[in-house]
Amino acid sequence: MKFCLSSIFAMTALTGSAIAGIPVVQISVAGSAGGSVSAAPVGSPAGDPFQYSYNSTLSGTGFLTSFTLTATDSTSSNRAIFGGLITVINASASAQTFNIDISASTFAHGTSSLTGGSVSGVLTGNSDGGLFASANGNSIWTAYIRASAINNNIASLLNAPFQVTSAADNVASIPGEAFGQPIPTQPAMAMGDAMGIHLVFQLGAGDQVDLTTAFVLEAVPAPGAMAAFALIGICARKRRRI
Repeated sequence: MKFCLSSIFAMTALTGSAIAGIPVVQISVAGSAGGSVSAAPVGSPAGDPFQYSYNSTLSGTGFLTSFTLTATDSTSSNRAIFGGLITVINASASAQTFNIDISASTFAHGTSSLTGGSVSGVLTGNSDGGLFASANGNSIWTAYIRASAINNNIASLLNAPFQVTSAADNVASIPGEAFGQPIPTQPAMAMGDAMGIHLVFQLGAGDQVDLTTAFVLEAVPAPGAMAAFALIGICARKRRRI
């Protein structure tokens, strides 16, 4: 028994160690009217183990945004989950193109990962009706893994051309899309230093959009970690024989 435990500790040391911590979340919003704002809200315990919540309200030239996000501390788990509710109000007198980026730090480990994500929403139009659409041929939603300061795109949803309109002073559903279902099952690169979601879309004057989104990463253990797991199984079998 003593040999098995010491071997596991040694194997763990070889594959790396982690200290649990609150994920660092960063938010940036830019509108085509010239406004640009950013924030780094501090997380608070979300009730579930290793999960933290982040809330931020940001206003810029001609727009108002709010974020209610959740991120998982991946130093304590092979799985990282990031997402939540994003609200954007175009307070200007003309349509704007918005660029929004949200990211959460992760603990780089594993040799590869399984990924998945989703996005859906609601458009609320003003007295002239509502418009939510792709801009400049870009996908509206893109998930990425950041490694060595490089954002590596993993998947895109709501691809161009995409458009949802609503009647005057009315709401319209933005059909949900997802990848890696059942989430997470799509193979991707190893978990990096951060995971993020980038949004690019056009929003009509006086309109509001509420988007619910999520991105999930699950690290595939490195060979050393798998060896440690196998060793745990050997120890268990030895205990049953004693």
